[in-house]
Amino acid sequence: MQFQNMVDLPELSADHRSAANLHIMVVVAFKFRTTRLRHLLEVATGFAEYTDAAVDFIVTTTADDAELATLERSLVPLRTSGMRVSFRQVPFDAAVPYRVTWAHKSLLREVFLADSRYSHFIYVEDDIRLSQRNFSYFRRFREKLRPYGLLPGFLRYEFNDTDYHTYLVDHREPTRVADSPGIDLGDVRFVNVDPPYQACFVLDRELAAEHAAGPSFDVEASKIYGHGEAERANLAFSFENIPASGGFTSRYVMPLDRNTGLPLHAALIRHLPDNFTNRVPPILKFGTLPIEAMFRSDNVSETVHRHPANTGE
Repeated sequence: MQFQNMVDLPELSADHRSAANLHIMVVVAFKFRTTRLRHLLEVATGFAEYTDAAVDFIVTTTADDAELATLERSLVPLRTSGMRVSFRQVPFDAAVPYRVTWAHKSLLREVFLADSRYSHFIYVEDDIRLSQRNFSYFRRFREKLRPYGLLPGFLRYEFNDTDYHTYLVDHREPTRVADSPGIDLGDVRFVNVDPPYQACFVLDRELAAEHAAGPSFDVEASKIYGHGEAERANLAFSFENIPASGGFTSRYVMPLDRNTGLPLHAALIRHLPDNFTNRVPPILKFGTLPIEAMFRSDNVSETVHRHPANTGE
């Protein structure tokens, strides 16, 4: 692995490709704060553990030169991982404090799309662990959902230190399966959830080209979808090119294991700070929906576990 601070990645070597012919560009936006370095290390470690793909891990950061040295030092354990790590400094501008979250767009267009040896592009926030199992899930169901014009989505979750339970970050109410547009693929039913937000996205080359041509690729044009600047940076296909038939509200659909009634494990991504579910009181109920309560069927009446801050309906 090489530690670099370059505008563009160096030429890819032929022996840097995996046996599966997968080469992933991962970009993480890091607004420099020392308190978040531990999360960034965990995120990077997760990608270093991919065994079926070569990974280029790029950090776009507001760090100045002195802070960059600290950032590089925090990732020293990865120097023997085989994963290439590089940095792109983005000067901080108080007028647009989250503009660093959009720096991955130029990398996608100017580096990823320009080099056909890359197979996948991943953008993820600096505190999300996206495992190899998560990536494999996306690849598998990307193809199965292709005929329907849909994409497999992810669900962020956290661990609560009070009741030792796991809770979803972005979803405050159960999704009623019977009322939600969906597709059945064997024992898995994919349905729209509200909101489709997932703080990351995975693209193959076809999707990357499509994304680069859409309004969600532009910081100004994406305002039609609402959300703050940092959140819009990772919307990708949340609200774009939705199938005209079927009543779908997003291109992203989430998987329900019909045998257990639970979200498919491979679609769950870890939000490392655990700050939503452990906040007292919770912010607008974020981080209070138990994972097992994500999908609700009208014929299920068992008692649902409650968040410690939730004393009743």
